[in-house]
Amino acid sequence: MNIDNIESLNEDEIEDWFESEETSPEAVQLTDEELSQKYSETQVRIVRSSLDFTLHTLSSSIKDKSYIDISPGYQRRARWDRKKKSLLIESFLMNVPIPPIFLFEKDYNQYEIMDGRQRLEAISEFLDNDYSLAGLEYWPELNGKRFNQLPGTIQRGLLRRTINAVVLLAETTQNDETFDIRMILFGRLNTGGVKLNPQELRNALYPSQFNKTLHEISRSDVFTEVWNIPKKTADEERSPSVNLQKNALYKSMMDCEIVLRFYAVRKIINNELKGSMRKTLDKTMEIYSKVPASGIELIKEEFLSTLERVKTALGNDFHYLPESQKPSRPLFDSILVAAYELPNLNLVTNSIAIKSRLNENLNQPTKYDVLVGKGNTIESIKDRVKLAKEILEG
Repeated sequence: MNIDNIESLNEDEIEDWFESEETSPEAVQLTDEELSQKYSETQVRIVRSSLDFTLHTLSSSIKDKSYIDISPGYQRRARWDRKKKSLLIESFLMNVPIPPIFLFEKDYNQYEIMDGRQRLEAISEFLDNDYSLAGLEYWPELNGKRFNQLPGTIQRGLLRRTINAVVLLAETTQNDETFDIRMILFGRLNTGGVKLNPQELRNALYPSQFNKTLHEISRSDVFTEVWNIPKKTADEERSPSVNLQKNALYKSMMDCEIVLRFYAVRKIINNELKGSMRKTLDKTMEIYSKVPASGIELIKEEFLSTLERVKTALGNDFHYLPESQKPSRPLFDSILVAAYELPNLNLVTNSIAIKSRLNENLNQPTKYDVLVGKGNTIESIKDRVKLAKEILEG
């Protein structure tokens, strides 16, 4: 199978993947007294204040990261294009009210952006002359102009425009695996348009060396080849290609989650974690975020060397399903983790037999259901890896 000629996954399919990770909680009958107690215990105690920033002040504050932090770790990959940025600037020109941004006060007078990063970047980049206006609807005369090319009157007028910031300070101290105040705030704030998906939330909440490693692995040649994602280019941090930005796996950070699943599934089969796949992934991210820098390279090598080993023996399409010709995350997880658990098995020597056994199992309805994850329980994940090991070993 030549995966280069296969149609890429679309955004709806990726959204379905995210949805499949969560198991619905069972409804429990509670008495009025128990309901009242739950209400009391789960109140999110937030101190809220409001600040008005002029665009001039805001731009200066963004440059001083000790004041407002909009670090790359908090950035989703679905970036605004130049027209969308320009329309925001046009709204300021017209004095149209802009939705507030939300800041979280992580320390005294130190804030991190929770909602509104794209707006802040659009403002800061325009005032720094990083892009020219395009696609303006009411000010077409300014299309093609950068900030320093605008008449002085308009420049001064823009700098005096304001945007409101809602500042949140959490007083709630409860912070266990079922009630993470920052996770709730990131997940529920949605004034900017598209709600953060689970991996974007993890990316925001666990900015660590491990998180950077997920991004690095997901942009490695071996990973992009196997998942049919455009290869990494030298300047993609500032100027990603159109094809890369359109790729649903990259755009949604599902590529990073696929890497994360390798480490999560290993913890599951070793009885270190339990719960829904989503909660297991959250916990895995939290655990690995505490790994010191000295241990990160080994963690990275575990994934890359295993994937290279599997790819060399079974090809780029070992995780593609024969009928749909679509990739399967559960199949990818199971084969990769099984191979990691069998470090002395020569996959290349046995590649023909392994491929034959894999095809046979995928053509048996019962075995197929096990391998592609029909079931999101801890036991089903263990069964999947167990069957994958049997396929590899023979």
